[in-house]
Amino acid sequence: MFRLAVKSVKHNPKRLILTAIAVALGVSLVAATFTFTNSLSSGFHALFSEIYAGTDVIVEADPDAASDPDPNSQFQGTDAILSPEDVAAVSAIDGVAVAGGSLQVNGTVLPKDSGTNSGFGGGGAPSQIFNWSDEPRLSNSTIVEGRALQSDGEILLDIDSLSKLDYAIGDTVTIATDLGTKDFTLVGTIRFGENNSLQGATLAFVSDAAAHTMADTPNYQSIAVIADDGVSPASLIDPITEVIPNGTRAITGEEKANEQSDSLDSILSYINIFAIAFALISLFVGAYIIVNTFRIIVTQRTREFGLLRAIGATGKQIRRMILLEALVVALVASTIGIIAGYLLALAATSLLGLVIGDVFGALTLPLTAVGWSYALGLLVTLGAAIVPAIHASNISPMAALREAATESKKPLGRRNVVGSAMFLLGLVSVFVGLYASLEKPFIYVGVGAVLLILGTTLLAAQVLVPLAYALRGALTTMFRIDGKLAANNIRREPRRSANTAAALMIGVMLLALTATFTESLKSVITSEFQAITAQFIVVGSQGDVPQAAMDEIAEVDGVKSVIRLATNNVELVDTTGTINDPDGTAPTEFDASSADADTVDQGFNFHTDPAFSEIGDGVFIGTDLQALGLKVGDSVTLKGDASTQDLKITGVYKDDDSPGFFMDWSTATDLFSEVPIQQGLVVLNDGVDVDATQQVIEDALHDDYPLVILQQPSELVQIVNQIINMILGFISALLLTALLIALLGVANTLLLSVTERTREIGLLRAVGLKKSSIWRMITIESMVMALFGTVLGMILGVGLGSALVLSLKDQGFDGVAIPWVALVIYTVLAAIAGVLAAIWPAWRASRMDILQAIAADG
Repeated sequence: MFRLAVKSVKHNPKRLILTAIAVALGVSLVAATFTFTNSLSSGFHALFSEIYAGTDVIVEADPDAASDPDPNSQFQGTDAILSPEDVAAVSAIDGVAVAGGSLQVNGTVLPKDSGTNSGFGGGGAPSQIFNWSDEPRLSNSTIVEGRALQSDGEILLDIDSLSKLDYAIGDTVTIATDLGTKDFTLVGTIRFGENNSLQGATLAFVSDAAAHTMADTPNYQSIAVIADDGVSPASLIDPITEVIPNGTRAITGEEKANEQSDSLDSILSYINIFAIAFALISLFVGAYIIVNTFRIIVTQRTREFGLLRAIGATGKQIRRMILLEALVVALVASTIGIIAGYLLALAATSLLGLVIGDVFGALTLPLTAVGWSYALGLLVTLGAAIVPAIHASNISPMAALREAATESKKPLGRRNVVGSAMFLLGLVSVFVGLYASLEKPFIYVGVGAVLLILGTTLLAAQVLVPLAYALRGALTTMFRIDGKLAANNIRREPRRSANTAAALMIGVMLLALTATFTESLKSVITSEFQAITAQFIVVGSQGDVPQAAMDEIAEVDGVKSVIRLATNNVELVDTTGTINDPDGTAPTEFDASSADADTVDQGFNFHTDPAFSEIGDGVFIGTDLQALGLKVGDSVTLKGDASTQDLKITGVYKDDDSPGFFMDWSTATDLFSEVPIQQGLVVLNDGVDVDATQQVIEDALHDDYPLVILQQPSELVQIVNQIINMILGFISALLLTALLIALLGVANTLLLSVTERTREIGLLRAVGLKKSSIWRMITIESMVMALFGTVLGMILGVGLGSALVLSLKDQGFDGVAIPWVALVIYTVLAAIAGVLAAIWPAWRASRMDILQAIAADG
């Protein structure tokens, strides 16, 4: 049977070409993504290995200590908590040859001609700025040109950054930090490791004193240790651990490199999962093509199977032969997909390399890519071919020889019952998610969505029959006999037509759902920004906004007030009110948002009762605390990292998604040792020219605070919407694979249908139907199926997208926004796609020789 299957595929490969292409397209997405992430991973693995190659032991903050639930813990993963005394203690350990403290400055090396403070990015490339050590093994860098640092006003840059930032030795280099800017003289260039492979970043070294000044700390973030010759790095771990402070750890350089690599691989694995999900969508759509293809093939080969049964082949052998044909197609298509995916990854890495630099390692095809590609290709192809294979095995020899066994004779009753049950269960699940007040309602909506899609797919065949009857009159009026024949052809094989339309329906549905969700998200964001009445929003491109920058803005003519906004973490220790917590599971840690209460109402419409300016020395509470039973008049004891305060609840925040406590800036400074300005608002006097004042403020900030960004709310909304549109475009591009497969399905179904109807088409030509009429008939069939699938997809997509948005009400979605323009575009494109999909089948049908077609065997 295997030889028969292979010969069958080789004898008539044309009928399986589009099916193989559909499988290859889905598989190529997986192969490309796995190859791409593997190359990216290998590039960073090499970087991590090079970073820690010369270091035997690293002393650094302990990641486990960073999650210490103790609210008094000041530990942060990037804090400089290792003192010079700690460095000296490590240096004194037997077996330690060299130990040096490392301090990274949170800042940016600005280009020679940096821009203004409008927009994001800070005007420079990603920068790694460290203190310089004269011991080359500690910095893993060697001087290429110039000389080493001799004073605190000098800087070294890596060799690739000179051309990137337009500097030359002797130039003045500006570094911007949260504390302002500092100028240095470039005295030399360095090469990191052997090849200066920095994955696009800028590496700079300043003196130890300058680094401490810019980082505003006397301490170090880590200590690099080099062991004496013959001393094992692992043997130093215990003695080093004994002298370093709590909250830190000692780890070998090799273990640190592996840890960094594993962390990166964990992140990249999510990208691979994302790719597998979209590949499954594409292959799921492709499954409809496979089902249609093998159904038509089984029908066309009815007599062949009858003869095989007549000479002794069993139904099991017939079924096995069909599945073996599917196996051959899957193997060939998956192999093509793997090759195409590798070439796609090669193109992507080459293009990105030109834009962001050499961040990729060797481009190799990982075994996981091969495994997943073949697994998905085989699973979907064989799974889709099972039903046609069973149908073929059930054909009796005599019925086959009489050509009486065709799929069109089977009633739709069972299909309709199952489809109706799935559809109703899906509706129930969606309504439960929306109206039953259950936790995580979006899960119920998601389950209901899957059932609705499957139910609609099964019921589509029943819908097509009356639709074809209804369209026959309109199509006959518009296209005369060509339109009538097209409608009859659609009605004659409702399963086949429905499967073809369903494949397109799923692709369009996902597009419409994504478009509805993102349009609603943009509506939410726009409404959120409408609450900002200030003329400007101030943010730090690499962190918080310095207080000095806010002071400088306040001194600009025309500025009425500047408002500081921040969020810290606070512990609820006690309360005079009754907490609604019968299970004892209520949280004790909450966000504590703070603002300048006397001016904040000028720049932001807080939905509070009373106005935020009336908060006094107390606190306002959000909806989560109100749900616990706290109310105005109760007192709460809050514990910050600096003190514990007894505060009265003087008001409430009315928005549904408002968490935690809200307090005046002065109250926050009593509770916390530091209240970083995470965002600022700037309110101008009435009648002041906004654009002109923005330029004045940007000029005032540029020299000392180039990392502080000034934006008008409308500009920020535009930027955020552009980001959302980019994400939508990316997802739509991935979904285009599914849509392309669906269109291949339309072409494939029509092409096989033309082959099946060879004699019929010959007879139509014989009685006078022109080639153009045959072409038009096939095109009308294609357009009707494409539009039917598109309309169904849009109805489902908008409906399910709306249900998803409504189920996310607790996450801030307050209404559904329907992308009408996008829906119109999808409809027009569907009609065009229907015409394009019909070109090849229509061409083949119109080119048939009349006599040969009439003489053809079925």
